[in-house]
Amino acid sequence: MNEIFQEISEREPAWLDGGGPQADCVVSSRVRLARNLRGHRFSHHASGAELAEIRHLLASRVLDRPSFAGGWSLELERCTSLQRKFLLERHLASPDLVNEFQHRGLLLSADLGRVAMVNEEDHLRLQVFHSGFNPTLACQDALGLDAELEEVLDFAFSDDLGYLTTCPTNVGTGFRLSVLVHLPGLILSKEIERILNSLRQLQFTVRGLYGEGSAVRGALFQISNLGTLGRSEETLTSDFYRHVGKVIHYETLARERLLEEDRLGLEDTVHRSLAVLQEARLLTSLEAFDRLSHVRMGISLGLLPGPGVGVLNRALLEMQNAHLQVRAGRPLEGRERSAARAELLRRLLA
Repeated sequence: MNEIFQEISEREPAWLDGGGPQADCVVSSRVRLARNLRGHRFSHHASGAELAEIRHLLASRVLDRPSFAGGWSLELERCTSLQRKFLLERHLASPDLVNEFQHRGLLLSADLGRVAMVNEEDHLRLQVFHSGFNPTLACQDALGLDAELEEVLDFAFSDDLGYLTTCPTNVGTGFRLSVLVHLPGLILSKEIERILNSLRQLQFTVRGLYGEGSAVRGALFQISNLGTLGRSEETLTSDFYRHVGKVIHYETLARERLLEEDRLGLEDTVHRSLAVLQEARLLTSLEAFDRLSHVRMGISLGLLPGPGVGVLNRALLEMQNAHLQVRAGRPLEGRERSAARAELLRRLLA
């Protein structure tokens, strides 16, 4: 297991490259499909033996598909607590999966752009990631993967309701579309609550960096659709593109307005943050997130010369606590982590 995990930790996810549409504002787009196997009880009612059987069946069938060729299977109880935290930080696993890890599993594609969580809330939660604001491509990719798996798996399905899932909000298509979006302009202009409340009224959920129950850091938000019953994947994607596209538009306007109203103050903020990241010897996680947020906004507005979005995405990922400790090969205490984080960011942003 340690050898497999080492391979995964050294592989950079393809969606981090910053090459997608509007990548200065949207880190990634993700589609998740919830599926359960016909003839098996839902995960929270199944026995340990049944969950183990489901995990074995799914690992053999999923990894045999072209989309997962050359990928990996992880049994979560065989991972250390640090390794599970690493998987959460890399957005390969959910908080529920890493906290309730007995008989749970992860199936990963070679480029880490496709992930199957096994025996979380549902037997199978397929996730597809793409760089930037690309919900249409993520949807097409996910539905193609679903078609591959339906050739070898019998999913629980009702002619009246659609795909049957543990949570009622997923019944129907089992389709959840989300983006990880950077909204510093709306925060600084104090418009963020108005925009987020509007999204909630339109049946979207807004969460922090790691999903449900997590805090917002570095002005990064996860925005997802909510209900799926009675609506097609194409309709959900079209609505998502339209409404989240408006949020991105409002963020762009907010940044431009901040630049017009106080260019000198904004220049000072972003240059000061870049200088700290390039020179600091100790950096807490909270400060690093905030400083990187300023730098990302400064680059998008042309106030800073670089680096590229891909470098900033990599910095966001690798500066997190578990990533720093996996890289070091040993546990790091608070001050050691702050020093390792500062050294990493100095190197990436030199």
